[in-house]
Amino acid sequence: MNELPEITRFLCELQGFEDLDEKQLSAAAKAMQIGYYKAGSQVLTIGATNKQLHILRSGALELRNAEGDLVMRAAEGDVFGFPSLMNAVPLRNQSIAIEDSLIYHLDGAVFSELRRKNDRFDTYFIRLLSDRLLSRPATTKLHGAEGRAVSQLITRPPVAIDGAASIQDAARKMVDERVSAILVTCGEKFSGIATDRDLRKRVVARGLPIDTSIQDIMSINPISIDADDLAYEAALTMMQNKIHHLPVTREGKLIGMVSRSDFMRIETEHPLYLVNDIAKQTTVEGIIDACKRLPALVASQISADADGEQLGKFITTITDSVTQQLCRIAEAELGSPPCTYAWVALGSQGRHEQSARSDQDNALVLDDSATDADDGYFEALARIVNDGLDACGYVYCPGDVMASNPKWRKPLEVWKKYFNNWITVPEEKALMHANIFFDLRCVYGDTGLVETLKESIRTDAKRNELFLALMAKNAMNFQPPLGFFRQFVLEKSGEHKNTLDIKKHGIMPIVEIARIRALAAGEVRITTRNRLRAAAKTGEITEPDAASLIDALDFIEKLRIEHQNRQLHAGKRPDNHLSPGELSSLIRHNLKSAFSQVSVSQSALLNRFHVA
Repeated sequence: MNELPEITRFLCELQGFEDLDEKQLSAAAKAMQIGYYKAGSQVLTIGATNKQLHILRSGALELRNAEGDLVMRAAEGDVFGFPSLMNAVPLRNQSIAIEDSLIYHLDGAVFSELRRKNDRFDTYFIRLLSDRLLSRPATTKLHGAEGRAVSQLITRPPVAIDGAASIQDAARKMVDERVSAILVTCGEKFSGIATDRDLRKRVVARGLPIDTSIQDIMSINPISIDADDLAYEAALTMMQNKIHHLPVTREGKLIGMVSRSDFMRIETEHPLYLVNDIAKQTTVEGIIDACKRLPALVASQISADADGEQLGKFITTITDSVTQQLCRIAEAELGSPPCTYAWVALGSQGRHEQSARSDQDNALVLDDSATDADDGYFEALARIVNDGLDACGYVYCPGDVMASNPKWRKPLEVWKKYFNNWITVPEEKALMHANIFFDLRCVYGDTGLVETLKESIRTDAKRNELFLALMAKNAMNFQPPLGFFRQFVLEKSGEHKNTLDIKKHGIMPIVEIARIRALAAGEVRITTRNRLRAAAKTGEITEPDAASLIDALDFIEKLRIEHQNRQLHAGKRPDNHLSPGELSSLIRHNLKSAFSQVSVSQSALLNRFHVA
């Protein structure tokens, strides 16, 4: 029996799905699985990975949390499981059928694609998610909001307009500022608020002239909250009064506004939301605006005790998303590319190990069918992406290792020759390039081009001991900052006098050791930790040495994170220059031990390749 017509009819009357066009509804119906559940059976389990949106077609079920408390009862037409699907986190509630039930299960990838292609569908589920978060029992504080003041949720100054302004002026300002609500002021005080809903219900539906005063349709004297009140109090106020926007004041003065979507963000503090916003942008300016949220997100991750590996992946995820969308924007502006290509991330982005301060290193690998005439297209594409990354805070590479440099924008066969020359005829510049280019990873485009290049590199590098030996010798340029009697060697002059560059002299030596050991083992892995583990499995490095280096890397990165967190909270641009005076005597002792382990591993590397 063909179930598709029945599923389609049901979906087109379902809230949220009613905004989908015929083609999108058909795609949703085809991606649906049907499940039958007896009363008392469990549908979803706490802690499980959820890759579907679940729609109750008939029957009834209960959602209960880990403590057994009832979260909600679902009836025909209700959707569930979307918080874990949208947040990419394990399920927090179990769902149990309390009647014989028929449930539609929509594939998560199709759900994400529908959200990406249909703004109304996406907005419906974002609002549904924020409603779910705000409808939790009052005794449960929002994750991420506990102890946080309302002022910490404010992401921009208040968007306001004088009460004498027209409805049209107010609407234009809302569009320009990309807000769904605007505050209305009278002199120094705010007197009302107008929202998108007000414009629909009180203006469009009634046919009011657009030159009507905004104060004629605003909500008068809206509920507000003090900036020093706790965030969860703001959430309760909005829930109890059934409002979506809440003006924030300090000593009676308006300082901003929070909305339900702000609580959705702090619930997860996950790059998913920023990635989602970036993916919707159709202009470089839109991406730049979205990226303004990144420093606050990084600071929140640090405050939540994210370790170096987690933070590196967090930041790199955002950078990848920015790069991908800039490539799409460039293609939309320039037209279809003349041949397939791969945008390649290098250095720390390639390793998934970016920090709160990272510049850009990238390149283009073109299909071998590319001609000299095609380079004009790729030059223009590279310029759009490189300039866009710089405008988003990923500054230009000081060494010009970017796709906008024609040397790093070549067909696959040229890239193979580059690497073969670096490996077989190693010289100082070749070794310098190796430090960056061996960390290559495809971010956008034809992954197969990069995989083919990696296989060529793996074959050439493993059989060339001289190249690896020279790389080992070159790696000694990054020495841990320890002198005789285990005393720190500090910067002697300049802006960073009396500090340690813990990236250059602590993290980079480990990165270099891992890269060389992995190449010697015939592995072209990406992250430093995976390189060390892979080298240990092949016996290229001992298991204890690999584990000690990973521990040292974890410890040094933690110190860098804490240092950069202090700088972010002080409104400073983060750097890698740590003053030992910031550390306790115990931490200083442990840091010296970490540096000593790196020195021991460097000596072992030199011995491995018989380098004096």
